[in-house]
Amino acid sequence: MRESSWGSRVRGGDMKTVLGLVLLSLGVSLFLLSFLFVTKTDTVVDVSFVLEPGEKLGPGQDGIYHHTRVFSRSALMGEVLVEGGAVNFTANGYNTQHLENVFVNQDYGFVVDPADDLYWFVFENVDGNIGSLIRFTLKERWIDYLLLLPAFITLLILATSGIVLIVMGLRKRPRRMQRGSLKKC
Repeated sequence: MRESSWGSRVRGGDMKTVLGLVLLSLGVSLFLLSFLFVTKTDTVVDVSFVLEPGEKLGPGQDGIYHHTRVFSRSALMGEVLVEGGAVNFTANGYNTQHLENVFVNQDYGFVVDPADDLYWFVFENVDGNIGSLIRFTLKERWIDYLLLLPAFITLLILATSGIVLIVMGLRKRPRRMQRGSLKKC
């Protein structure tokens, strides 16, 4: 047996187990911490425009479109701000059933989660007397899976090393018999 710098007795197997637990904990912690850095949020649409009474914007050539990222899990977060006359707002695409002909007279926020593929947005001034100044902002929150690859490799290396050290430390080693050490029963 040997003594550590703190004066306690540490056996070789115990040290391997402790080192294995530290490596395993470090690998798992780094992998979980990497999830904080792989989630990105980008502003993909930020427009302002005026709609005259009864005027409609979109769908068609004058519409507002957005295609979500490929090979990623996305969520869309949008905000419609209206000054003047009220508008009907419609979002078309996957998972937008709750966004058909929404009446907006001041501000309206929405979330589409999960979001996938192509989205287009329609604005229609329903107030017959007053024009509408509209500001539309759309943000996409997405996960960059390629940034998880180095974290996964680190987890694989540290966890494997940690588990091997833990098993080696916990495994009982047969002790050598020395001559004359056997006691007669």
